[in-house]
Amino acid sequence: MEPYSFLMKLNDKQKEICLSDDNFILTACPGSGKTRTITYRIAYLAQKYITSNLLNIAITYTNRAADEIEARLLDLGIDTSNIWTGTIHSFCLQFIIRPYANYHASLSKGYRIIDEYIRDEYIKNIAKDLKIKGYIDDLKSNPLIREKYYDLLVQNKEIDFNLILSYSYELVCNYRFIAENISHIIRSIHVDEFQDTNELQYLILSCLIQKNPYINILFVGDTNQAIYTGLGGVAKTANEIRDLYPVHFTEKCLDGCYRSTQRMVDLYTNFEVSPTGVFSVAEYKDELGTIMYDNNINKDDLVVKIGEILKSELVRGIPESEICIVAPTWFKIFPFANHLKKIMPETEFDAPDISPIKRDPLNVFYLISKLLFTRYNGHIAGRKKVATDILNNLNMDFGVLIPDYADNYLVLRAINSTQADQVDGISAIKRAIKNLWHSLKINIEDYPSLKSTYIDFFNKIDGRIKQFSLSFDYVSMEKCFKERKGIVINTIHGVKGEEYTTMIGFSLLHGIIPNWKITGEAICHDETCKLLYVMCSRAKKNLYLFSENGYFTRGYNPKPYTATKELQMCDFN
Repeated sequence: MEPYSFLMKLNDKQKEICLSDDNFILTACPGSGKTRTITYRIAYLAQKYITSNLLNIAITYTNRAADEIEARLLDLGIDTSNIWTGTIHSFCLQFIIRPYANYHASLSKGYRIIDEYIRDEYIKNIAKDLKIKGYIDDLKSNPLIREKYYDLLVQNKEIDFNLILSYSYELVCNYRFIAENISHIIRSIHVDEFQDTNELQYLILSCLIQKNPYINILFVGDTNQAIYTGLGGVAKTANEIRDLYPVHFTEKCLDGCYRSTQRMVDLYTNFEVSPTGVFSVAEYKDELGTIMYDNNINKDDLVVKIGEILKSELVRGIPESEICIVAPTWFKIFPFANHLKKIMPETEFDAPDISPIKRDPLNVFYLISKLLFTRYNGHIAGRKKVATDILNNLNMDFGVLIPDYADNYLVLRAINSTQADQVDGISAIKRAIKNLWHSLKINIEDYPSLKSTYIDFFNKIDGRIKQFSLSFDYVSMEKCFKERKGIVINTIHGVKGEEYTTMIGFSLLHGIIPNWKITGEAICHDETCKLLYVMCSRAKKNLYLFSENGYFTRGYNPKPYTATKELQMCDFN
């Protein structure tokens, strides 16, 4: 097999980007092969410099996207020893916070990373002490709560996700040698979904590039899909990126859509805020498919109507995994999914479930649970990586002294040796932890921060079990990590980057897309367009949209929600 034969699967423009030494600002239209291009570019660099230890890095917006790139690399048979994939928070922890914590006053005496559960408990208690009615979950909304919250973190020697970025920037900005050390172990950086990149992420990477302008860097994204601005995402222009980085950038656009029919492309380009010139190059580009919009149906009839559509699609031979149902918010998804499951009991659904263990890849006990409840799938490299993360987490975040003989295989053996308990999955986790502590000769009483994290982890599980009446036997706990199959039910945000033959969207209503609580009642036209653009561009052939009626806003003068004007003005013929 030729060393770079996998590049033959790319089109000319994708191949050019992979082979070029240029730095790129790459606009990637929906279905244009963005993830494939990133993956193959990293694979090419890893193969070309196979004897080098310099890292080829992919920074993604979600852990799921990082896992997807890594899985594709493994499927290509690429040695990933000089490849790193992950989110910006994971990058900062591994390369900045953990190795250089001693150089930051707020980290030098030890620290503990807290998750959203602990953060929300702190904010709730602070609001209660201040006698502020209601639960305020947005630190931006109240300066006094924000001040007391961060004072509490300093007092407790704790950091949250925001502080991971803030402290990382301070370290690479204030200490030249830190930025130099990190930058000189990196060959390339690939930033996925740059339109959702946090301002601090731009600045952190800029500090590294300034110290080593020979790092090859690629920004890839689509400003039309910038749907995380409410969470701090910044869709910088090409010139704004150039102002931050002391290197020359080449601008390119992947404008051929391999996903959707031309009719579908013609529809979703109505919602573009930045024209791209995207066109279909799919084998089935000339098929008409089905495009339907209903803004007359009552909310009480919606589930039955969508159930009828699902049955029709399945009869037509469309696989369950090729059908997706989305809504703008989770509070619409949960009751809808439960009702749909009841009227279609023979159908499998990849729908959201509230599970005892919430995903948290930065928590060492979550990682231990992940290894315990997942089975070997043919890729030992993935399990070894999780085991290595556990060792690094214990050592760098909690100061645990790891014996010289300990490696990722020891971690895997300790956890794999834990016997399954079909009655109690929580006890199984505790036994796996005990086995690991025994193998590593760890006494948790010697590490107060580790003990606190252990207690918080199981308190959070216990709280979720009681709040939602969840099962916690071994099989139920396995389901927390099991890959789900069937018709996907998710939020619009949750299916970004995915594709389905048939898409169904509901609750496409003024005031919900986007949410008044985030944007205010004076809804931003661009934000609505971006969400509609992302949703519609997931569809290959068929699209069913609903702006159901029967909902009313709360307040002294309730008024009905209405369909978004962007949908009402669109031609669906």
